[in-house]
Amino acid sequence: MKTADLLPIEHNERLNAVVMLSWKILQTRFTQGRHRIPTEAPFQHYFGHILSIIGESFCMSREDKFVVDLEERILDIKDKSKFIDIVCGFQNSNTYCAIELKFKKKSQGAQDFGRIDSYVDIEAVELAIEKKKYAMGFFFIITDSTAYVNPSKIGVGTIFPMHDGASVAAGSFTAIHCKGREGVVVTLRDSYSFGWEKSGDWYFMCVPIKKTEPNKAVEPTTIHVTNRAPSSTLRAMYGRGSL
Repeated sequence: MKTADLLPIEHNERLNAVVMLSWKILQTRFTQGRHRIPTEAPFQHYFGHILSIIGESFCMSREDKFVVDLEERILDIKDKSKFIDIVCGFQNSNTYCAIELKFKKKSQGAQDFGRIDSYVDIEAVELAIEKKKYAMGFFFIITDSTAYVNPSKIGVGTIFPMHDGASVAAGSFTAIHCKGREGVVVTLRDSYSFGWEKSGDWYFMCVPIKKTEPNKAVEPTTIHVTNRAPSSTLRAMYGRGSL
C-alpha cells in the first residue's frame, strides 16, 4: 500500500513549495494574458496576490497563518534602509522568505544598469536573510531583452554575468566606467548559477538564495568593469565559466 502523498509538513519545505508554485502560476497567467505586466509594480502586486492565495491554501493546521508583506523595510542593509519587494511566510513558526523582483523590457535599454541592479538585489536578499533570520530568499526576473540572456564579450555583462548558463563564485564585484553606477560594489556570500526559461518572446529566471553557513568567509575577489575587451586571462576564465 502506498503512503499518502501529502503536502510537506515542515514549514520550510512548505514555504519553498508555495513560492515555486506561485511563480509557475504567475508565469502562466502572464504569458496567457490574464495578468498584464508593463512594469515592475504590477509584477509585485500580482505575485504577492498569488502568494497570499497559495500560502493560505498551504496552511495545514488551525495554528498556521500565512502572511505577505510588500515593500518590507529592513534597517541597516549596508548602512541604509532597504525595502524588500516581498516578504512572505508562516507567521506562527517565524518562517519567512525574502523576494526581490526585476521586470526589464528591451525598449527600456540600460541593460548594464539592469545587470548591476540585479546583483545588488541578490546581495540585498542575502543580507536580509542574515539580518532577519529568514529561512530563504529568491530573486525573480522577467525580460524580453536577449541582452540579459546571451553572453557578453566585453563590458559590464562580463563582470556581472547573468546569461543562461553563467556561474559566479562568492566574492566582490565593482562597477567602474559605467556612468550612473560608478563605484557600486556588490559582495555575494554564496555562489550562483543562472538558468533562464523562455515562453514566446519572454524570458524568466528564478535564483534561489539560501542561508549562508555561519561565519562563512567570502573570497576577497574584486573585479573591476571597464568597456575594454577583457585580457587573455579573463577570457580564459569566462570560457571556463568561472565568472
